[in-house]
This record gives sequence, C-alpha cells and structure tokens, in this order.
Amino acid sequence: MKKIIAAVSSLTLLSASAFAAAPGDGTVKFTGEIVDAPCAISTDSQYQEVVLGQVAKTVFKAVGDKSPSKEFKIKLEGCDISDKNKVSVSFSGMGDATKPDMLALTNEVGAATGVAISIYDNANKSVVLNTGKSTNTLAAGQTVLYYSANYVATKDAVTTGYGNASVDFNVTYE
Repeated sequence: MKKIIAAVSSLTLLSASAFAAAPGDGTVKFTGEIVDAPCAISTDSQYQEVVLGQVAKTVFKAVGDKSPSKEFKIKLEGCDISDKNKVSVSFSGMGDATKPDMLALTNEVGAATGVAISIYDNANKSVVLNTGKSTNTLAAGQTVLYYSANYVATKDAVTTGYGNASVDFNVTYE
C-alpha cells in the first residue's frame, strides 16, 4: 500500500511540474511586407523615435523662433536603379491649427501650446506637411535620406508641457 501511495504521490508531483512549465510558453510574431519597389525601407527606419528633448520656453520669444534641430534618417536598402532612380518622401499628419504646413503636437493632457514641429530635408528646406515632398537621387544598393526636425513657435504665447507628435512618411519612386 505504501508503494502505491508513493507512486501516486510521485505521479502527482511530476504532473504538477509539467503544468508548471506552461508560463514559460510564448509566441513569436512575424511581420513584414513584400513590396514591388526599387528599394525596401530598412526595418530600423520604419518605426523611429526622434527625441527633441527638453527645450526652455525662453527659446520662443516670437512666432517663428526655433529650437535646435534633431536629425533622423530614412534608410533604403537593396536599391535597383535600372528603372527608377529618383525617390520622393512626403510626410502626412495632423497639421497645426495656426500653421497647417507644420505638424501639430498631440492633443493630450499636459501638452505644450503655441508650438508645432517642422521637418527639413538634407538641404535644410522645410518639407511642407501633407502636400510637400523631398526628392533625391537613388544610389544602387543603399540610399540614406537625411532629415531634421525642430519645434517652431506658432504663437507669441507658448506654454510649457509635452511636445509629442507622430507623422507618417510615404516613399515614392520616379
């Protein structure tokens, strides 16, 4: 009888440890896209975060005053330039109420007011939100497109707070 109880106890312990392994299970999610384009957007360029950092309110004394800019890039890989050798990038998002050609800050509790975000191409020319584009020549293999962004005062009165926003970019080939 003691052997049966010991055997049942051992089986119970073994089955409990088998069920205890379940929290170690997981899932691997694969994402991607097959594209018909001269280049593919590098995975490290598809979803970026550009930290504009803390900027003193005193930087914005008048409409048009700008914070220091921060650079970001869009990297294109595997470029085949045999058919198309130009690339254009446009940016789309919610335009600022005062300056719709600039990106509005996210409307969230604690957000700063009186400023928007402007995006510039590698020649430091403003890329107009939702209608403008920046055009560059493609290089075979890899092409890196350089941009920068900064806060710009859109009103004389700027209030402190969060300066967050998001923008989508679209790549077209010519």
